[in-house]
Amino acid sequence: MNSDDYRRGVTEPQKRLFAGRGISARGLAVTAGVVLGCFALGIGVGWGTSLVGGELAAPEPSVTPSASATPTPEASVSIPALEPIDRELDDDDLAAGVASLDVPAQAGGDFQIVSSDAQPSGTGASVKWVRVEYENGLAIDGDALTAFVLETLNDPRGWGARGRYEFVPTSGAPDMRVVIASPVRAAERCPDPHTPASIGAVTDTSTSPSPEASASAQARTSCADEGLMVVSAYDWAAGLDSYGDDRLGARDYLLNHGIGHLLGEEDGVCASGEALVMTDQVDLPEDCSPNPWPWPDEPLPSPTPTPAASATRDEE
Repeated sequence: MNSDDYRRGVTEPQKRLFAGRGISARGLAVTAGVVLGCFALGIGVGWGTSLVGGELAAPEPSVTPSASATPTPEASVSIPALEPIDRELDDDDLAAGVASLDVPAQAGGDFQIVSSDAQPSGTGASVKWVRVEYENGLAIDGDALTAFVLETLNDPRGWGARGRYEFVPTSGAPDMRVVIASPVRAAERCPDPHTPASIGAVTDTSTSPSPEASASAQARTSCADEGLMVVSAYDWAAGLDSYGDDRLGARDYLLNHGIGHLLGEEDGVCASGEALVMTDQVDLPEDCSPNPWPWPDEPLPSPTPTPAASATRDEE
């Protein structure tokens, strides 16, 4: 082995091995140099990337325990003892959706929508979309309840008199929500149902059937501001003392008085004569007579005669 081979560290057997494969010692040295250079370059690039990446890359998110939800406080209310409704269920009850006179003080707490979608007829200058709901656990016929509510609101003596409004049922986002609730839930949700809506207030357009709200939300807005009126299921079934046995009239009043507040009307006062619908008629003075209608003197359309009635008149 000559001195050049010695300096390169290549032995004679290695020379023969490489030579047999057509590989020279000089080529091997060049290849080794290239490999070592690439390896050093890779280490350098990785080191530099880690430094730059540490500055530019988003930090690894740290896992923190999620806070448990704070339960929404509900107003503590007390209601008078409910006297049993000691009478038989009648046709007027069924027409208003009352399926039982055994009304619980508190029911399920969640609500279901019973009104379906309809289209305006074009008879009113302004359309008000109405969603009807009731609290689960109450004995209510939803279809009858919806029909009663819309018939009352669209009565010629109601708020839509002379084409002012047309009230149209919906199951979606409403302008007004009419809710029948247990006495406890009604008192919790709307402790002051006689508050008129503020001018320009935004109504509740939520599709959720539940009318629940936190105590802080109630402090900011009234039920009327949210487009919500809640009627106690007990009042709906029992009627009002001021109306005596006229339970249909009492229900008309409850609806029209509540809708009046949603339209921005304030309570009125009655000293004598016929009360205005916006008078609080739960406890009227002796000289005041109850009135469930905003426009009680508006004429009613003549009833369409039935075939049976026409035949009877012909026979006479």
